[in-house]
Amino acid sequence: MLDSIISIFSFALAFTLVGLNIYLSTRVLNVTDLTCDASVAIGGCSYGALVVCGVNPLISILISACLGIFSGFMTSCFISHIKINQVLASVITLSVLKTFILKLASVGNNVGVKELAGKSIMSPAASSAVLAVVVVATVCIFLVKILRSEYGLAMRVYGNGEVISESLGINTNGILLIGLGIGNMLAALAGALIAQIAGTFSVNMGDGSLIFGLAAVIIGEKIIAPSNVFAAISGCFVGSLAYKLIMETANLGGASDLGSEYNNLIMGVVLVLLIAIIQNRGKGVPA
Repeated sequence: MLDSIISIFSFALAFTLVGLNIYLSTRVLNVTDLTCDASVAIGGCSYGALVVCGVNPLISILISACLGIFSGFMTSCFISHIKINQVLASVITLSVLKTFILKLASVGNNVGVKELAGKSIMSPAASSAVLAVVVVATVCIFLVKILRSEYGLAMRVYGNGEVISESLGINTNGILLIGLGIGNMLAALAGALIAQIAGTFSVNMGDGSLIFGLAAVIIGEKIIAPSNVFAAISGCFVGSLAYKLIMETANLGGASDLGSEYNNLIMGVVLVLLIAIIQNRGKGVPA
């Protein structure tokens, strides 16, 4: 029972990073970035492949973060330099990264090792929770400092309108590049933590991450009004924990008997029901 509670808490922390990615792209930058699923997968698979091949886990998690930054940079360049629509640019990045994810995921199969528990930074459940706390706390402090700085203010101005940003002399291409880079770095770190906590990695490990992140942001904003940056970050964690508990309750109710291939369907249905309940209460859904 204790291990289950620790596991739920650890996964909630990991998916808090996904929620922060969604918050940064949709609430701060006002950009539709669908690269999240690919960034989570490439972060988890790169971390798993490196650890399986004997690379130090701390170095592996840093490399995973760098690959997430690269994913964000790719989408940003498609949008700002080639002038591709935001959604289409994200889809192209997803398609390109899929090849690399497949190669990384195949490393574990080639070596014949799928479990990472024996190669962890520390021991199983509790150690993974400690790692998640350390990584998420560090990221949150970094994010708060960035968003409270002049650069963070420039990000918020960009989110209110690119024309306004340009009239104020803000480098909009640079803002988008750094913003999406940081956002997808968070998603990749989430993938690395998920691989560490679950002890496995696969090509499909990022599926449904976007839905989870959206749920974390929406639920979190209803529980904790995002009046400032700290409240918004806290809301992402609370929303992630609440959604994880709801999903675990659904699984205990028999949804898990349907099979793992129905996970995304279950997540989508649960999210739609939650939004419907919020609307029926007259609170509305954040734009």
